[in-house]
Amino acid sequence: MTSSGRRVHDERGAVVTVWTAVIATTMVLVLAIAVDLSGLVRAKQAAGDAAAQAARQAGQQLSTGTLFESGRLEVRTREAKTAAVDYLQAVGMTGSASVEDGTNLVVTARADYEPLFLSSIGVGPIQVTATSTVRILRVQNGTER
Repeated sequence: MTSSGRRVHDERGAVVTVWTAVIATTMVLVLAIAVDLSGLVRAKQAAGDAAAQAARQAGQQLSTGTLFESGRLEVRTREAKTAAVDYLQAVGMTGSASVEDGTNLVVTARADYEPLFLSSIGVGPIQVTATSTVRILRVQNGTER
């Protein structure tokens, strides 16, 4: 109170409080973005790993009969596609597989990433996709046949 009886409003620190609130909010937002982006990178890596493993699984589906009869490798297309898609489903992903040129197996894995923090502002789910290709070769004495 002053000598005239009026109350004095002390506003010292009001600007500091506003700046502290702005900086704290900004830092929380930056942290949330960093956490969600690192989660997105992990999801992309997991999809890439799953695609590679599914392609390897599909690559095991070879027709050994043609290898011994004609010396040529032949991929059992239907079995290869089924093996790849089954593997992806087993690890909780979706995807597709195709055989190109008779020896190239292409597997695409898809998964959804649900952001931890950014979902509260309407971001997500984010679909991640990864592709892996396996080439089936026959090598004898270090030479491709």
